[in-house]
Amino acid sequence: MKINVKKYSNLFGLLSSILFLILGAVMYTNPKEVVIVTTYVFGGLLAIVGLFKCIKNYLDVKKDNYTSSTEMVVGLVLVILGIICIFLAGVVEAFIRLIIGGWIIYSGIIRLINTFNLDRRYSKFWVSLIVALLLIASGLYTILKSNLAFQAIGIVLMIYAVLEIIGYIFSRKDHKTGNN
Repeated sequence: MKINVKKYSNLFGLLSSILFLILGAVMYTNPKEVVIVTTYVFGGLLAIVGLFKCIKNYLDVKKDNYTSSTEMVVGLVLVILGIICIFLAGVVEAFIRLIIGGWIIYSGIIRLINTFNLDRRYSKFWVSLIVALLLIASGLYTILKSNLAFQAIGIVLMIYAVLEIIGYIFSRKDHKTGNN
C-alpha cells in the first residue's frame, strides 16, 4: 500500500481552500440562513427528481400498460418531500438541530450509564462522569441554542482552510527556493 503525500503546489487546492474559508465564514456568521438556503436547494432537487420520475413512469406506462407504478409513487413522495422542505425550511432546521442535540444527549446518557458500572475509586470514574455530564449539557445546549452545531462546522471549515492556505504558501516558498 502506497501513501501519497499531498502537494500544495496546485492552484486548484488554493482556490478550494479559499472557497472553504468563505463557506466556513458564512456558516459561522449566518448559520440559520445557510441551513434554510440548503433546505430550499435540497427540497428543489427532491421535487425535480420526483417530477422526473413521475414523467418517466407516465411515458413508460404509455408505451407498455404492464409497467409498475412504483416509480410514480416514489416520484410523488419525492415531490411532496421537496415541497415540505421548501415551505417548512425553518421546521427542517429545528428538526436537524433536535436530531444533532438528541444524538449528543443519547451519547452522554450511554456514557453516564457505562460510568456507573466503573468502580468509583478509580480516577477514570470521575473523568468519565464529567465527560458524560458535559455531553448531556452540550446536547441540551445544542437543542436550545439555535444553530450551534452549524457554527461549529463553520469554525472547523475555516481552520481547515487556513491550514491549507498556509501549507500552500509555505510549499510555494520551498518550491521557489529549491527545497523539496
